[in-house]
Amino acid sequence: MHSTDPHHRPIRSFVLREGRLTGAQERAFEDLWPKYGMDWTPGQPIDLSQVFGGSKPVVLEIGFGNGESLAEMAAADPSRNWLGIEVHRPGVGHLLLEIERRALENLKVMRHDAVEVLTQGLSPASLDGVQLFFPDPWPKRRHHKRRILSHQLVDLLAKVIRPGGVFHAATDWEPYAEQMLEIMEGASERFENIAGPGQYAPRPGARPLTKFEQRGERLGHPVHDLLYRRR
Repeated sequence: MHSTDPHHRPIRSFVLREGRLTGAQERAFEDLWPKYGMDWTPGQPIDLSQVFGGSKPVVLEIGFGNGESLAEMAAADPSRNWLGIEVHRPGVGHLLLEIERRALENLKVMRHDAVEVLTQGLSPASLDGVQLFFPDPWPKRRHHKRRILSHQLVDLLAKVIRPGGVFHAATDWEPYAEQMLEIMEGASERFENIAGPGQYAPRPGARPLTKFEQRGERLGHPVHDLLYRRR
């Protein structure tokens, strides 16, 4: 039984800051979610081959924002299937519209807590890769425990990413990049740094420039990519 004591609530790596949905986004939930959205009941295993109607490798993106870069990556690489998880409804609605606009058949969307999906829904070695681009840096020290990349998340990534699959993270918040690097280097028995021990990777051409990244560049925040291969 789950405790009702608020002091025992699990720490979330996100806060729901729900904005208003546009009329188009409202329509997307009504008309497009049944085709491109994926409902899930916690605790039930997810059969990705059934979800996508085939056995192509699957890449998961955690927290896709407005989804434009994810849609671009899915359009550029139809040899793989793509699954995006996001909790914010306007972003989900925006991506549903992008999927329709691009007529993508290899991209599905979930609106759920990604950690819960990784923990309870996905089978071992079921993913070809996982992406985590520009997660909330939670810059205040007292909020660092909310940062999504943690030793616990690495344990989950090691479970769901197949041997040879890749975890790709990017951030424009340098202190967070340093923490990410430290955590991933500490998991060297399970993940190999593709750029070399202790090194950040150049931005892969397959990762589109995002609005977050462009904003960071304007503010003088260097962007750091981390690429790790599951051993």
